[in-house]
Amino acid sequence: MIDFTKNDDLNKIISDNIIAIIQYGTATCMPCHSIKNRITTWQEDHKDITAYYISLEENMEIAAQRGILSAPTVEVYIEGRLSIQKSGYFSLDEILEKVSTVSEQMKKKNERFKVIIFESLLLLVIDLFC
Repeated sequence: MIDFTKNDDLNKIISDNIIAIIQYGTATCMPCHSIKNRITTWQEDHKDITAYYISLEENMEIAAQRGILSAPTVEVYIEGRLSIQKSGYFSLDEILEKVSTVSEQMKKKNERFKVIIFESLLLLVIDLFC
């Protein structure tokens, strides 16, 4: 999990990544630390998914712009759209399971697309030489 800094552009992070998990937390929030650690561990097996931790103390303006009123808050963006937003007491396992499922579906879809492109190119090459 990457710690968000003032130099980062949240909109760019969201738009540049197929799936992005954003966690908002505070230094005094024990559940926030636990969630951050669990996402970091989970991410070891899901390196294709970007995850950022945003400190509310250091980024109040961003939190206010996004309507984040409490910690912990976890948001999941899929293809630039807010798909999940949970605050307070929630099941992180449920969120991560949903993200894993979507990620696997997207990988399969991408693989099928690659096969279709390859087959199309192969047919073009055959057509050119026959």
